[in-house]
Amino acid sequence: MAEIFSEVYNCYFQVIKSLIEKKDRISKKELDFRIRDEGFEESLFYLFPKLAKDGWGFYEKDGAGVFKSRLSTDFYVPFTDMQRSYLKTILKDDKIRLFLDDKEIDCINAALGDAEPLYLPEDFYYYDRFSDKDDYTDPKYIRHFRMLLEAIENREYLDIDYESRTGQRVRHNYLPCRLEYSIKNDRFRLLAVDKHALRNPRVETLNLNRITQIIPSGETAERLPDINRALKRSYYKEPARILIKNRRNALERAMLQFANYDMHTRKIDGDTYECLIYYNKRTETELLIEVLSFGPMIKVVGNEDFLRLLKERLRRQYAMFEGE
Repeated sequence: MAEIFSEVYNCYFQVIKSLIEKKDRISKKELDFRIRDEGFEESLFYLFPKLAKDGWGFYEKDGAGVFKSRLSTDFYVPFTDMQRSYLKTILKDDKIRLFLDDKEIDCINAALGDAEPLYLPEDFYYYDRFSDKDDYTDPKYIRHFRMLLEAIENREYLDIDYESRTGQRVRHNYLPCRLEYSIKNDRFRLLAVDKHALRNPRVETLNLNRITQIIPSGETAERLPDINRALKRSYYKEPARILIKNRRNALERAMLQFANYDMHTRKIDGDTYECLIYYNKRTETELLIEVLSFGPMIKVVGNEDFLRLLKERLRRQYAMFEGE
């Protein structure tokens, strides 16, 4: 039950759902492509062995080497009690109000009937998360979040007043490009580019809780700049190189944990994978914390600068422990 549930609401479930609902005959090459295209680059390691008869049994291979769906033509994906309970759980998360108002939440709750939430937010204690999270119930924060989301969809420039860490107030005309959530900080960040630097865009990161005012400009861009390319220019020359021992489901957990990074993974031997993670100064500390959270399931073997910072952090933690 736990394994089935853990896949239902993440990317893997969506990939499998799209494959089995089409019920097509498919070659291994096409199956590989669709898994990579709809999932992560590393999804193939986990999903492909599960699809065949010895795994979940959705496909069987015929004599020509083509995979054929084992599902009947009238197959459909039902709406389960577990899904209803999970949706009830999602509605308990205070971040849901960034996307839905109270009336919409009440309508969904009514449609879900008497399903009980699987768990409540207060059931969890986050030992590796900063305590000064964003206030997702603040009307001003909600208004800013929705304005930014709409501006990204419409490619609209915004005048944004922002308070820096030093308390300095600045205003710039930005083109919002992406909203990014930090698990460790429990905060949203805006990735944007200055209107006057679109030819050679430099991605700027703004914490939403430091935005004091947003004024729509009514002016739109023809297209969003390629911020992925701009971010890559900011990466350190050498990626963090880690080895993952696929025990206690470490590979799958790592692929989900590091999914927001530019990374490349390859299998080295039976249960060991090498993962190269590209990062910059902005994401360095967060990546350090995330890597350390895996304990002995991950071994860092490079680069030298990342290893040095990792050792320094461990020494500080050890010193704090000895001082107690």
